[in-house]
Amino acid sequence: MEKPLNKNKVINIGFYIGLGIKAINALMEFTGGFLMLTRSHEQLNRLIHLIALPELRKDPNDVVMNYFIVIVQNLSISSQHAVAIYLLLHGAIKLAVIGLLWKKIMWSYPLAMFVFGLFVAYETYSYLNTQSVLLLLTIIIDVAIIMMIVLEYRHLKSEKVNIG
Repeated sequence: MEKPLNKNKVINIGFYIGLGIKAINALMEFTGGFLMLTRSHEQLNRLIHLIALPELRKDPNDVVMNYFIVIVQNLSISSQHAVAIYLLLHGAIKLAVIGLLWKKIMWSYPLAMFVFGLFVAYETYSYLNTQSVLLLLTIIIDVAIIMMIVLEYRHLKSEKVNIG
């Protein structure tokens, strides 16, 4: 008979699933930033159309794909470079923090809470100016990840107290 999952095990599983999702997101941001920095505006526009058009043929009202097309078409070169640098840094910082958390390095938990908290603050500020649904979704996911980090950190600290 299988032993039921206890609360700490569920938190631990959720923590690693959340980290995995954040790592994939960070890799996508880093890759997107790299592409935006190394491609011309026309190349970027063609790339987005190449990705979006098959999806738009299936569903011409696809909100996400239409959103990306509008953004890329209206992006100035200087804005493209600013967004690229932001995505590169944001992705790299997240990957570094996630790597530390994955290794269960204790000092990285407060660091991660602080860093992701700064991201949420900036995302909230941006959301208030843009009302972007994608930003709102990102905020919700980031807050959930911060909560998982807090719970995992508390669990690891209590484990150390019980052991030591």
